[in-house]
Amino acid sequence: MPNDVSASRRALSGAMLALLPVLATFPPAPAQAQSALPPAGCEAFLSVQFKGCLAALYWRCEAAPEGITWESSHDEDGPISTGTYDADFQWLDRYWFSSGIRERLVNPGPDPAEMSRLLEDGEDRYEFTTLESGDMPSRQLTYIGVDRLTGETVEIDGERLLVTDFAAISLDAETGEELYSSHGTQYVLPEERLFFYGTETWSQDGSTETSDNSPVDILRPGDKGFGNVKPLYGCGAVEL
Repeated sequence: MPNDVSASRRALSGAMLALLPVLATFPPAPAQAQSALPPAGCEAFLSVQFKGCLAALYWRCEAAPEGITWESSHDEDGPISTGTYDADFQWLDRYWFSSGIRERLVNPGPDPAEMSRLLEDGEDRYEFTTLESGDMPSRQLTYIGVDRLTGETVEIDGERLLVTDFAAISLDAETGEELYSSHGTQYVLPEERLFFYGTETWSQDGSTETSDNSPVDILRPGDKGFGNVKPLYGCGAVEL
């Protein structure tokens, strides 16, 4: 998810910042996510069952700018988070239910995440800053990383996915302290301009964890099981 700051890149950054007041009319809402239903005026278009006891529902809203997508993620205990992305899959907003933490984009430059660049050039480098707030002092976080297409494609549940390698770090924007780093593989569904989880190694404070949350079922409206956000794989749930 790009290093020279060009005029076009600055224009993109400004446009993304201009979106934020509009998106404020569609904040992540715990009640909506608990029921796994999109708000009024919005429609779910995809649900995914992942390995690792995860499930997700994706929707778009009629009154939102074109390409804006919402995602709710769930484990066997219920909703984990809701997030908002733009048409280039730049992370705009995310709310975590267990902690009450919310993280919003405050500065998409100098190098915003751009799926368009990844699909066109095979690589996307990014650097952007978010504001984390909740029941603790607010702080700004900077994310720096890269996504690369491997050239490999896979078919999962009838959907053609592009395979990517990625590496990223998160820094305290004020002190420069590294908070965590991660690397691994992910999948891109280019038709919907979405990233899906894959295998990831995550490191923080000297400890390292590895996970595989690759997609198993990718469901569209009308498919059996569409809209189900109870995870089916990797957490003891009964597979239907």
